[in-house]
Amino acid sequence: MAKRIAEKELTDRNWDQEDEAEEVGTFSVASEEVLKNRAIKKAKRRNVGFESDGGGAFKGFKGLVASSGGGGFSGFGNGAGGKPLEGLSNGNSITSAPPFPSTRAATETKATFGGDEEENEEPPKVVVTEVKEDDAFYSKKCKLFYKKENEFKEKGVGTLHLKPTANQKTQLLVRADTNLGNILLNILIAPSMPCTRTGKNNVLIVCVPNPPIDEKNAATPVPMLIRVKTSEDADELHKILLEKKDA
Repeated sequence: MAKRIAEKELTDRNWDQEDEAEEVGTFSVASEEVLKNRAIKKAKRRNVGFESDGGGAFKGFKGLVASSGGGGFSGFGNGAGGKPLEGLSNGNSITSAPPFPSTRAATETKATFGGDEEENEEPPKVVVTEVKEDDAFYSKKCKLFYKKENEFKEKGVGTLHLKPTANQKTQLLVRADTNLGNILLNILIAPSMPCTRTGKNNVLIVCVPNPPIDEKNAATPVPMLIRVKTSEDADELHKILLEKKDA
């Protein structure tokens, strides 16, 4: 209901004048016939935090949901002789439990959107489509390393392919295991290329890498370490490289 406003303006000329007396109004009770024709609406109190989940622009929003087990402020109400607050009601419910229990640990509060749907969703899996080399006569998964400053550093993980060329030579191609299939190494096996078997499952070659490792020294030979899964795979790769190098 709107507030009553002043009916007469108060100025320096009429400040001492007395206001006219107002007639006191009276209220009369309406008859039953009048009340029958009136639309009477009844409202019901809703407990805060127990609204219906249906409808509304924020239907999927559940707000901040605290997990079960104890209040979030364990430092309050833990003094000697402390008495919990009782008789506090919200609607028709009355609870005698203390709002700040001292014997329970602080709970973890988490925000949930749309219920438990997101918790059950699994992250999308990355599907890698390998670039095929149809003309390769040998293919093997490997990890490629290059030597820099007396230590081997990883170049990448991919698939090694050996392919014949038009000039009767063999091409060594290593493609990364990505959807783009980036080229990690692309060289021709020359007769003078050093090739040795080293370690448990490694084959060491020395070549001028393409693409270059160091742009400033692109023509400098670099030791390249090819690591395969098993020692048998390393023996097989080393044997083939020696055969193609001498061919």
